[in-house]
Amino acid sequence: MIQVLAIFFVLLAAIPLAAQDHYTPEGALSSEELLLKRNPSNRSITKPGQRYLVLDASPMIGTFRRYRFFPGDDIKFRLRSDRKKYNESIHSVSDSTFSIVVIDEVARRMDYVPITFKQVKRIKTSHRIPWVTQGAFLLPLAGVIYSAADFLNPGIDNRRFTTDTRSLAVGGGLIATGVLCYKLSFPSYRINNRNRLKVLQTY
Repeated sequence: MIQVLAIFFVLLAAIPLAAQDHYTPEGALSSEELLLKRNPSNRSITKPGQRYLVLDASPMIGTFRRYRFFPGDDIKFRLRSDRKKYNESIHSVSDSTFSIVVIDEVARRMDYVPITFKQVKRIKTSHRIPWVTQGAFLLPLAGVIYSAADFLNPGIDNRRFTTDTRSLAVGGGLIATGVLCYKLSFPSYRINNRNRLKVLQTY
């Protein structure tokens, strides 16, 4: 019995050593591989010198953030010339422009439309924050359900289809908190002196 316990503890102690990663210079990831590990959708990076779009955002409230958009990624933006909201895929990136893929269903073809940085008015990004991003969708739903349940169920007055200011305040507070979480998780930046578009290259 003692021998069995001894073997068990030896095996138990060896598990962390077997699972531990050992650093080797040959196994170090390149900058392209690190970017792919962070965002697996960036499959277009195949060699050094790949151009990609960068948004350097310096909001009035909060810290500096850098958002990267590679060819093949989707980008959400608005132009200064119209009020349309674009959500298109990036085809290519040059020194001062990026091209988007627009599908012409009538002609049954894909057009590549160049967009200069000066044309872009605003870019919408995404920043995944644990719990906050989930709250952006769950809290408004919880607020609506709470208010609806209070309205449909009989309260202390034993009457349906009535509510009070406290219930409305709780439901409204949940919805407002969800909206705040959405703004934090999916910020939209106006392109100006603080929020700038530029082009970088992989190395």
